[in-house]
Amino acid sequence: AIHNPKQGGDTEWQNLYLAYDTLPEATKERVAELRAIHQFDQGRNPRMPPVDTKFRDKLSDDVKSRTPDVTHPVVRTHPETGRKALFVSPRFTIGIVDLEEAEGQTLLDELFAHLDDPALVYHHKWRDGDAVLWDNRCLNHRACGGVVWPDLRRMHRATVKGDKPF
Repeated sequence: AIHNPKQGGDTEWQNLYLAYDTLPEATKERVAELRAIHQFDQGRNPRMPPVDTKFRDKLSDDVKSRTPDVTHPVVRTHPETGRKALFVSPRFTIGIVDLEEAEGQTLLDELFAHLDDPALVYHHKWRDGDAVLWDNRCLNHRACGGVVWPDLRRMHRATVKGDKPF
């Protein structure tokens, strides 16, 4: 974190290991072999607010063509630790493969409500000079918003190429 705004700009992380571990056994069995549909275009996700084009451009047709929907297991096994994680995100996950739309959305609603359990969430208030490393294979992260214009947040980010979820 190079510069942080006076207000807002916090980040939260959801522990997807703990999210899986604390699911009821019946839910673990239900989701064990399911695959979820993930998309990059926030504008297509009915759970997400419309993109505010005052601060962020809508995705171009070029970007959309290079970021097709993909499927991932709902329960992902981490390749380093061997632990299972609940691999869904309200931001990116839009459906469940091979389930009727209503059934899939109801299941996602249940899983997303579970992810919001405060026991699964770490909230970080950034300070200048902070550095945070995390593993997207077992965590969801989300911006908390609240930055008041014209104040800005300036950060550097490095991303490591990932592996295919299994």
